[in-house]
Amino acid sequence: MEELYVIRINMGGRVYDKSLNLDNIKESLEIAPYHKSYDDYVKPGLLYFTQNLKLLAKELGVLRVVPMGLYIRGIYGGEEKKGEKQYAGLTLEQYSSSKGVFRFKLYNTTSILVTPQTLLDDHGVKVYKMIYMGEVNPFRLKRFLNIILSRSGMKMLKRFLEKAIALNIRSVSSDDIEKIKALISELKQPSKIDVLTRRHYYVAYRRIRAFTAFAFKPSEDDIIIKDEVGYLKCEFEDIAYYYAAILNYLAYKVIEFGKVFNRTQYAKPLLALHFAGLSWRTMKDGVRKKIVELSKILHDKAPSKDYSNQKIAIEDIYNELPEFKDLIKLIDGVVDKERLKDALNLVSGTEE
Repeated sequence: MEELYVIRINMGGRVYDKSLNLDNIKESLEIAPYHKSYDDYVKPGLLYFTQNLKLLAKELGVLRVVPMGLYIRGIYGGEEKKGEKQYAGLTLEQYSSSKGVFRFKLYNTTSILVTPQTLLDDHGVKVYKMIYMGEVNPFRLKRFLNIILSRSGMKMLKRFLEKAIALNIRSVSSDDIEKIKALISELKQPSKIDVLTRRHYYVAYRRIRAFTAFAFKPSEDDIIIKDEVGYLKCEFEDIAYYYAAILNYLAYKVIEFGKVFNRTQYAKPLLALHFAGLSWRTMKDGVRKKIVELSKILHDKAPSKDYSNQKIAIEDIYNELPEFKDLIKLIDGVVDKERLKDALNLVSGTEE
């Protein structure tokens, strides 16, 4: 391991001139150890400029960093535009399965489609519970969205919907048929569906603008995360609750400093907390334990509300829950203020 040194020139009152060479000034050099290896010195730069997610996960003490969930399109049927109608959405407003028959109603339709369960099995179609950005608040997920996808890929999902239309052609309105056909032409899903595991803990955070977060352990199979949400996969519960608290703290500090959130965040909030010296491994044990305790209380108390934006959500948590003020005060007491301000430049800017 290569050690680094700091070299300074002490001219003893003499004026330094650029024409001087090393032979002229070597007796004026003061050499002192930097007390940091070369690897440690370049590591922050490598993390920032290469966005090495495996290295970042190692630095944070987590199993995996995923800056963006699954790329899925068509969950709500698009936005209504001038001259264009909304189409059906992959989100299910209701569904049931009984005696080999599957009944379901797609978002933005009025008809219930009925198919044999074997049709789903043949096309690899399942109902997944999805974490969607609009349902994420500080310390709280309001609800999962139920959504149909195919583990056999996008083409098989489209074929399933085509056959569902054919089986229900006499009972479904023409308007709904047109909406479902439009969905078939517009929908996107990945070829591989990455589901969360029950044995691990997770931190999910918004990866667009305000990166508010919550921690959880999946209580059932087939939970997925959509692409507007990033997440951490953790081996231990306390680590997940710790990082949920730190991310919400950083989001609050962006607001407190009067800055605006960058639109796209990806892994930047995680890099920011690392550069601010707030990673799990660098935090003092006593403070770390208290942060986890407060985070768990906040997860229990956080309201399941609809907010027009996350700035209002964060301010509401701050005003209504004293434990969040305690959390802010606790972390403020240990963080280096200048490092924090520099780190926040990764995730925010000033309004022009």
